[in-house]
Amino acid sequence: MAGSNTLPDAHMQHPVTKMDRAHWWNNIVLISIAIALWVLGWLTFAVAAMLVHTHPGPWPVELAVTRTVQSLPYWSWLPPIIDFFGTFNNPTPNAICVGIVVTAILLMGWYRQAIFLALAVGVANGINNLLAAFVNRPRPSPALVHVDAILKYYSFPSGHTNQEMIFYGFLLFLSFTKPVRRWRYRWALIPLQVFAALNILLIGFSRVYEGEHWAFDTLGGYLEGALWLALFILLYQWTTSVLERRRAKRLVEQPA
Repeated sequence: MAGSNTLPDAHMQHPVTKMDRAHWWNNIVLISIAIALWVLGWLTFAVAAMLVHTHPGPWPVELAVTRTVQSLPYWSWLPPIIDFFGTFNNPTPNAICVGIVVTAILLMGWYRQAIFLALAVGVANGINNLLAAFVNRPRPSPALVHVDAILKYYSFPSGHTNQEMIFYGFLLFLSFTKPVRRWRYRWALIPLQVFAALNILLIGFSRVYEGEHWAFDTLGGYLEGALWLALFILLYQWTTSVLERRRAKRLVEQPA
């Protein structure tokens, strides 16, 4: 009788154990693939940076791209929009925008979100400046293409593109997380989500259109920004998971 009583229990527990092991193994595989892609992305960026460092002048394809972008027949309303996104994301207005958004998130009581957003922007921008100084690529020359403004900062990778990828990308990510999905007025964020997506999509084009970056500069900025964005999203999710487990453990351990 004892054997007949234990066999069904063992049979019921065995599939659960196998499922747990399969879930654990799938997580390990997914994490390994993500890390491999992230490292591959940085290796690609490093190779591109070294190529640009050894050949700082514009490549023929970059010159052709800029001249084509600047000579296209645009509708009269489109150039002001392109210029707006380029000007709006200049260092001063962008810093003001970041400060306002971080302050607003803090006032809403979402401290972890505000901290990670500020950290992501600050770390990515600081390292971007170091990378740009190492590559030491000059800005496009007015002798080759039309240049809206002569800038003294280095050209590769594009700081504007990196910044918008991090800032607006992380905001878009936060807008789909659990605290925001539970927010009563989350529908009001739709115009802001569209605005964030437009900033990411148009900033690279505007930098080439205004003659302030070459095409490889903006591509490098997008890649660098995507790599930093992926890292800080992963860190945010890991931190959130750890804090939720600790909170659940404290609730269980509280006396009735």
